[in-house]
Amino acid sequence: EAFSKAGSKPKRSMVFVAVTGEEYGLYGSKFWAKNPTWDIKKVAADLNLDGIGSEVYGPVKTMVGYGAEHSTLGLMLDDAAKQFGITVIADPMPDEKVFYRSDHYSFVERGVPALMILGAPAGEKEAWMKRIKDWEKTDYHQPGDTIQPNWAWEGPETVAEVMAILGWRISEAAAMPSWLPTSRFGKLERGNTKEIPEEN
Repeated sequence: EAFSKAGSKPKRSMVFVAVTGEEYGLYGSKFWAKNPTWDIKKVAADLNLDGIGSEVYGPVKTMVGYGAEHSTLGLMLDDAAKQFGITVIADPMPDEKVFYRSDHYSFVERGVPALMILGAPAGEKEAWMKRIKDWEKTDYHQPGDTIQPNWAWEGPETVAEVMAILGWRISEAAAMPSWLPTSRFGKLERGNTKEIPEEN
């Protein structure tokens, strides 16, 4: 809706894809990435929002960009986040390998740079990390895993705004985002069909 009211059309088309079967093996996103309605070689990037998490703990002042270290999308996220006074930090849970467990990874496997954003409130990282861990134990994929009355919706709105800025800038840029040579995906090309070895 926001893009439709922008007053001008983006130079690149934007495709919004809602997929299912993520928890069972990224089935929906894998299907689209293997059978895209757009030529996969022309897909500039994949921006992923995977549900609502710590964004609802209060005004977002910290962000994690899963995949930011692998492509030029990382610098674009840093720049967009600065407009909101948000600090982008490294993955606070590297042992959980979150980057490989959400739908954007289906696009990575096809050689498309991808990014997933998680927002968090101000304050000590340990405090909101503990809240996440507690939520995973008591609510995650359980009956309590639903909208709560104490959620602060300002946070998800900020995440959506940052994502919208990223999407617009990608659509307007002369060049598509690219993998960094330092990344393990650095040699991937859009349209890749080869299996990517698991990270050690």
